[in-house]
Amino acid sequence: MSPRISVILDTDFLSAFLKIDHLQTVRDFYGVDRLLVPMAVYREISQTDLLPSLVAISWIQVQIANQVQLRELLRDEALLRLGSGEQEAIALAIQRENSILLINDNKARTEAVRLGVQGVNIPAFLLACKLSGFLNLPTLSQVITSLEDRDRYKFRSEVRARLLL
Repeated sequence: MSPRISVILDTDFLSAFLKIDHLQTVRDFYGVDRLLVPMAVYREISQTDLLPSLVAISWIQVQIANQVQLRELLRDEALLRLGSGEQEAIALAIQRENSILLINDNKARTEAVRLGVQGVNIPAFLLACKLSGFLNLPTLSQVITSLEDRDRYKFRSEVRARLLL
C-alpha cells in the first residue's frame, strides 16, 4: 500500500483559493483529509483579511518545518532569494514523503522541482481537474472567472483557451 499524499500549500495558491471559496475543491481533488500549511505561510495569511476564513476551516493543519533541515536548505543561494513562506513550503514538501506542493510563483516552483519536489501551479491544477473529469466545463469556467475577478489572477490567453476548450 502506498503512503497517502501530503498536500502542502504556499501563500499565493492558498490565498487565491481562499478568496474564491474553493479550497474544498483542492482537498477533494487530491482525496486527502487535510491540507498542510507551513507556519510561515500562516503568518503571511495572518497579515491579511483572509485569516478568519482560514482559521474557520477545520481540515487545514499548520505544520512547522524541521528547522535543522530548513537551515541546511537555506545554504542554497537560490532558496535564499525566495520568501519565507516559499522556503518553508519547499522544506516541508522535502520532509514529507509523497508530497505535492501547490505553489504558483514560477521561480519558487522551479527551485522546488530542482530539489525533487512535485510543484503544481494554478493552471496545472485546473488542467488536471479538467482532464480527470473532476471539474466539468461550466464549473471550471466559474473557477477561472472567480480567480480573475476576486484574486486578479492573470491567465495567459493560450492557457485560458486550453483550460476552456
